Amino acid sequence: MKKVSTAKEMQAIDQRTINDYGISDLELMENAGKGCVDALARRFEDDLASKHVLVFCGKGNNGGDGFVIARLLFNTGVTTEILLLGKRSDLKNSAAANADSAYKLGINITEVESANSPLIDNPLENCDIIIDALFGTGLSKPASGLYEHAINKINQSGKFVTAVDMPSGIDSDTGQLTGPHICADLTLALALLKRSHLLYPAAGVMGELETVDIKIPQQAVDAQSLNVSVTEEADLQSWLTKRQADSHKGTYGHTLVIAGSKGKGGAAGLTALAALRSGCGLVTLALPEGCQNALEFYPLEVMTVPAPETDTGTFSLSAKEILLEQCQGKSVVAIGPGLSTDPETVQLLNELLPAIECPLVIDADAINGLAQCPDLISKLGADTVLTPHPREMSRLSGLDIAEILENRIGSATKFASDHSVTLILKGAASIIAQADGTVTINPTGNPGMATAGSGDVLTGIIAGLIAGQGLSSDKAAIAGAYLHGLAGDIFAQSESEASLIAGDLLRTLPESMKRLLRGTE
Repeated sequence: MKKVSTAKEMQAIDQRTINDYGISDLELMENAGKGCVDALARRFEDDLASKHVLVFCGKGNNGGDGFVIARLLFNTGVTTEILLLGKRSDLKNSAAANADSAYKLGINITEVESANSPLIDNPLENCDIIIDALFGTGLSKPASGLYEHAINKINQSGKFVTAVDMPSGIDSDTGQLTGPHICADLTLALALLKRSHLLYPAAGVMGELETVDIKIPQQAVDAQSLNVSVTEEADLQSWLTKRQADSHKGTYGHTLVIAGSKGKGGAAGLTALAALRSGCGLVTLALPEGCQNALEFYPLEVMTVPAPETDTGTFSLSAKEILLEQCQGKSVVAIGPGLSTDPETVQLLNELLPAIECPLVIDADAINGLAQCPDLISKLGADTVLTPHPREMSRLSGLDIAEILENRIGSATKFASDHSVTLILKGAASIIAQADGTVTINPTGNPGMATAGSGDVLTGIIAGLIAGQGLSSDKAAIAGAYLHGLAGDIFAQSESEASLIAGDLLRTLPESMKRLLRGTE
């Protein structure tokens, strides 16, 4: 897993690098500038030498990085000039030193203040590439005044914009857009990804995202004990195992799906098929008897069990014994898609869930039912996975949706830790929080997956990985979210986001699985 930091954590890592490993701030700044120039050279290949580069520098360390970039570009023959928002006399320490170096080389440095802000216009018109080195991760409040003016001018220019570490105007930690901000074409994250590189809506203004190595010792990063990571495909490949030649269907587990109600049998079918497509050997689908009549022959590969239903076609309380009997010997139970929140069905959940001894994957209306019985959450096993979207999370936690969206990592982490469960807070990007406080950000998926039934497929994938691959609940949640999003990305690349439906995820899931299994088969 690739570690992800907050701005404060990154500052602590930088300081530890300087204090404990003898790498100066000036050297780190030089490494950052060189890494950014190398990234630009790869991006523009042989064409960079013909470009006119305009570097916007602020008065802090991000501006210092910008001065290094300008100097290195200038030394390779690239036409380069600098707009400093402020005075050189205001700069301190390494930023001042690098500004002096650029000045002595003869690079044109224009000091811009509010009174002469029109000086921005002509360089913007004449340049090809803009380097945004105004704030980086140092922003603590919305940009205003001269900085807001510069940000707006940059965005209006239509030029290729490269942001150093973080597009200026964006808070590094929350993923929220709270004021004027740069919309970058390329963002070069220094040393580590920050949370807003991955969390939307901020992630949507990063453009291409690349991490630049600034030579921070791994020990300095490890000492920070970062609890947030982003999923990498290589990690998941090491979790999955090759099928043995002498195996049989029983080798790969048996999933019980408890789902469906009148008019919502399709959700149950999607979940069951997703479990099979994820490698589960056997799937039994328990559903209200009225739905069972419709689904007995589809999906063909899924066994079905009818259970007593209410007058409205939902599971009745009298279904408890049949469902508990079906839970015996199962590898995992997936429950919730299309279930409904009929009061009698909610009462069934209240009695059923604490009695299930195998791993649980709880989604949709089962989550809504839990929200009506808050004491029930504490009775769930540690191998339980909950998969709420923000509205369901609001019902579960009692937090406003806006509060959840403003702090997706914090709200998911607290709930998972407080209730000793694994929780996937779905969205862009999905957050997987574990009971021990660790968090994984899922990097796959696209807006086309905002479609009916998509979550039902995710539930089935997670259950299928627990049963078929023998993964722990927390690993199945991480791998399941990744596979689910990858399946959506594969379809969007070959077809379109707009036309994607949940059934398409089942069709592209085999290719998604193939990519992860590539190292084992």
